[in-house]
Amino acid sequence: MYCYNCGTIINEEDKFCVKCGAIVKPRQDVEANIPAFLRPTEHNGEIQHESNTRDFAEELKLFVGSRAEVYSRKCRDNSRWNWAAFLFGGYWMLYRGMYLYLLIYLISEALILNIVGSLFPRFSFSAAMVIVMLLTNLVIKIGLTVVANTIYLHHARRKINAIQERYRNDTETADAKIVLAGETSLYIPIALAVLPILIAFVYGLYSFLHMYNQINQDFPLK
Repeated sequence: MYCYNCGTIINEEDKFCVKCGAIVKPRQDVEANIPAFLRPTEHNGEIQHESNTRDFAEELKLFVGSRAEVYSRKCRDNSRWNWAAFLFGGYWMLYRGMYLYLLIYLISEALILNIVGSLFPRFSFSAAMVIVMLLTNLVIKIGLTVVANTIYLHHARRKINAIQERYRNDTETADAKIVLAGETSLYIPIALAVLPILIAFVYGLYSFLHMYNQINQDFPLK
């Protein structure tokens, strides 16, 4: 079984999670704090899809891990600001494994910047154009920050639903797959952040060696 606070594998006889210290409860006894967007809705005096909603709240904790309560609290408080998305942008999406959303974000950003650039052709390659582009990029980043929590929870719901559909008769395997699907990784964003620096270093070293060889050919040492 798995800890419903951080997703760590634990034994059924354990009373506390070995990683986060949370009290271990059987799956059917877990009382999740369901945020507003997960609460069942009433229709004709009856609650619709109550079991599915509660299941998703529990699976969300497995998927998100130790940050599940943070995202649930943001939804309950209707908080739309995500500092990680604002500060790191696409790198935050890579960290969270949101590759499809990152692709959409990059394409949208490129289209918007191209459209804005075409609206001010007389400012091309000028300080004014640089300022316009920087302001446009800031607006795009703020837009991402405002919807970051929503798209992340949509990403989690899409992944969880797909896994539950595939392993509908195997709860333990579904839980394990959900934990794996929600795992974060710093390796990819760090690698992509370091890559431009590495390329610049290699290019600079190549240019220096080329220039050094050229100088030796023009002015050979006697």
